[in-house]
Amino acid sequence: MTHPSTEVQPDQRRMITPRRLSVLAALLIVAGGYVHLCLYRHGYRFIPKIGVSFLVQFTSSALLAGALLVKGRQLRLSRLSVPLGQLTRLSAIGLSVSTLAALALAHTPGGLFQFHEIGLRPAPQSLIAIVAESLATIFLLIAMLEARPRVTRLEVPDAEASPGHDAIREAACGSRSPGLR
Repeated sequence: MTHPSTEVQPDQRRMITPRRLSVLAALLIVAGGYVHLCLYRHGYRFIPKIGVSFLVQFTSSALLAGALLVKGRQLRLSRLSVPLGQLTRLSAIGLSVSTLAALALAHTPGGLFQFHEIGLRPAPQSLIAIVAESLATIFLLIAMLEARPRVTRLEVPDAEASPGHDAIREAACGSRSPGLR
């Protein structure tokens, strides 16, 4: 039997899963970014446009992975409040999906900026990037679904047990208005 103070409540458990998935995704995104940094340092920096994009991918990966590790806060936009954790997850998904899309484009006949990749070369970096970015996307999607606000059903009391509209009006206005009968 667990001690009452160490028992995890359902709402707390609901927030632990997205947090853990975000940490795992951050590690995977760092791995993908590191692959891009290694390729940049070992020759890709000399490829026009591709070299710079590899450096940007690494930098973005590092920043988003760090942001995924920060506990969530709320961003207030006038009357709207948006959880920063969800925005960060969405941004990280965008990075992972665009990394995979760029790799896919590099395998097409037109290439990416006229740069063509063949098969899973360079090996094993291409495979590592594909697996890391794909898993990061899946983990982040699950984390977003788990962290979304829940809609609960509001219990409406029976009409007999609750005061009628007239009683509510009387309580709000102090007396009955002749025109509201």
